[in-house]
Amino acid sequence: MNTMRCKTIWLILLSLSILSPQPCSAEGTDQIAVGLRAGLSATDGNEDFEQYEVFATFGLPWSWELAPGWVFGTRINLSAGALRGAGDTGFVGSAGPGVALSMVDGLIVLSGGVSAALLSEHRFGEENFGGPIQFVSHVGIGFRIGDNLGVGYRFQHMSNASIYNRNPGLELHLIELSYRF
Repeated sequence: MNTMRCKTIWLILLSLSILSPQPCSAEGTDQIAVGLRAGLSATDGNEDFEQYEVFATFGLPWSWELAPGWVFGTRINLSAGALRGAGDTGFVGSAGPGVALSMVDGLIVLSGGVSAALLSEHRFGEENFGGPIQFVSHVGIGFRIGDNLGVGYRFQHMSNASIYNRNPGLELHLIELSYRF
């Protein structure tokens, strides 16, 4: 085997070993977290909205320790709750993948993700979300306040990605309280 081919193979193997997911168990990657979230709409639409939900986050086995005390991990996010606007209330549930960057040994966690969502009602007063299938994207920050307790803030956008004729979208500011296992 020529030297160039050997160097190329070693470079590829080294790159794969560095970039491949490595299981790691660091604080903040949250193998399991459950909690409550509540928030208000940030959108200047026809109606004001409130959302209340229970949620669960399950850490996936793929994570990378970037530096001591800093871990980038993957997770699955699930939620079920109520969306209220214009005197109408409907069920909202979502499920999807997410990522988290845990810093300072899990004291601070930045998160983001995209989920598919289902609404039992898509009309709230004058606001029509187009249909029951929606997509939710979010970014958030959480703080560990005890061995297992956390508080956080989440900004999320919900829309139907233009799969229906109407796609008004809805942004929400949410606060959360979580318990980490």
